[in-house]
Amino acid sequence: MTATNYDPNLPSLADLRYQIEARHDLPLLRRRDMASAIRTLAGWFKLPEENVPASAKFIREKLARVHVITASVSTRRIQNVRSLVLAAMREAGLSTKLVPYAAPFSADWQTLWDLLNGDTYAKTELSRFLRYCSAQGVTPNAVSDVVSQAFLAAIDTESLIAKPKTRHQSMCRVWNKMADKHGGSGWPQVRLSVPRYEQRLYRIGADKVSAAVAADIEAYLAHLRGTDIFSGLPKPFRPKSVKAVEGHLWRYLSALHHAGVDLSGAPSFDALLTPELVKRGMRWFLARNDDKPSKHIGEIAWALRCYAVKYREPSTETAAFFAEVLPKLRQQQTGLSEKNITAMAQFDDPTAVERFLCLPQRLWNLALTKTKTVEDGTLRQEAYLLVQSAVAIEILQFAPMRIENLNHLRLDQHFVWQGGRQDGRLRLVIPASEVKNSQALDFLLTEATTARIQRYIAQWRCLFLPKSNPYLFPGRAGKAKDQAALRKQIEKTLWDHAALRLTPHQFRHAAAKILLDARPGFYEVVRKLLGHKSMVTTYSHYAGAETQAAVELYGDIITDHRRTGIARRMPPAPNPTRKAPKSRATGTDLFLEPLSLMGKPGRG
Repeated sequence: MTATNYDPNLPSLADLRYQIEARHDLPLLRRRDMASAIRTLAGWFKLPEENVPASAKFIREKLARVHVITASVSTRRIQNVRSLVLAAMREAGLSTKLVPYAAPFSADWQTLWDLLNGDTYAKTELSRFLRYCSAQGVTPNAVSDVVSQAFLAAIDTESLIAKPKTRHQSMCRVWNKMADKHGGSGWPQVRLSVPRYEQRLYRIGADKVSAAVAADIEAYLAHLRGTDIFSGLPKPFRPKSVKAVEGHLWRYLSALHHAGVDLSGAPSFDALLTPELVKRGMRWFLARNDDKPSKHIGEIAWALRCYAVKYREPSTETAAFFAEVLPKLRQQQTGLSEKNITAMAQFDDPTAVERFLCLPQRLWNLALTKTKTVEDGTLRQEAYLLVQSAVAIEILQFAPMRIENLNHLRLDQHFVWQGGRQDGRLRLVIPASEVKNSQALDFLLTEATTARIQRYIAQWRCLFLPKSNPYLFPGRAGKAKDQAALRKQIEKTLWDHAALRLTPHQFRHAAAKILLDARPGFYEVVRKLLGHKSMVTTYSHYAGAETQAAVELYGDIITDHRRTGIARRMPPAPNPTRKAPKSRATGTDLFLEPLSLMGKPGRG
């Protein structure tokens, strides 16, 4: 998001600083601190003060990308700068509804605040709302959903908290809990509606559709599984693929429901696949995406087409309809998405590459420091997660596999020890049947990585779970760790400790980037490393990834040629007693002539 998305009449940070510096009613030191914070903030954003709108939304989005590592400051410094900039905005009249954290309560709100003594979590979640109501003259008994929404608008436009909607959602939940807990002590018996901000959660339940529709879908899924060997299906779908198709079909039904179609009386799923109804459902999806097609929408349309055209015997009209509509809805992606390109761009910075590659050892060292002072087990859990993250990240660095394969690594199935001995190097072998593109994976890990995994298995893996669990990253009930939890853990660790925004899947892109930067043109090596079936896939994704390295290589070639030319043109080493040689044309020192760098004499 850029400044153009904001009100052009909004002052810039430069305007804000000028206003603060002109406020002679404020103490001099206070003015200097706020002005310095404004300059610092613009410096972190790498933008002139004039190009940064004094908008809480804009600043909040930019601050989310500022990290203590890249900014070379402490967390405390970032907090102080944020607080001072907010104070400046209040002094300039840009923030009028929210008050500082230390602002006093009115008497009736102080009474409620005192009820929270000893409950740190409740105080943290309710503090802003209670102070907002107190400052706005809203009494406790006047709290309502209208007040709650006004509070959300205030923290969205005037605060720098990272996720205003999430915090508002949590505030509503905690308010309701306190109403139950302290109802007998005077807490208002007003329950706030807890909003749902996650738009993806639109899927309906089976109770919204007729039994016939549900039966048709289940029969189709059984067909895809290859339950009937005489179905004519060339190859059964993988369980994961069947689940994906099931999700797409139910998303379509959900779209029809939200578009006002009654599904309870539908005689069959086929009856819901008429051109008119498909258009209605697809328009609902398009409306959620700014009327633009997407990969997700295209996949849903593709699933409908497979059912209607390949599974059933379609009419000529139905077949022609899907043939016309499907290309319009499917977004063709020939290369990497903008999100993945942005992720790869982080590794243009050599220091980022260093932070990334050295992260496992840093995490391990940090974990060991935390275990030295453990008494109650809390820090021990934290140390364990750091070690687990270190192992997961190191495996992804040397063996860039998909998160599903990483999460389901088993000691008894995927671990092969060189020479059959556990003191040898470890090889991770994943059969083709478990890989998305049916290409088997085989990674021989380094001795150092093998040793780290061995220490993790021997000393850390079974600290909190039964030893009988066969997974490298164990979960409960003998299962693997929750895949979403592992993904989130890796992403958070990368940001917290290396200032990198990277998903587990993007390790594959990072591997290609780092390899091609070191060895421009090594696409076949990248193909084998990532397990691509075709060089076309590799080249379409990563052609140009090594552009910077190629440019630098060319620059080195030019520099070498220049040095060679200069050396060839250089006169013999001068006698210290003699004057430095002069150019015939200008009489100036040879090294001061620009053309001499190319081995040519200057022209006067």
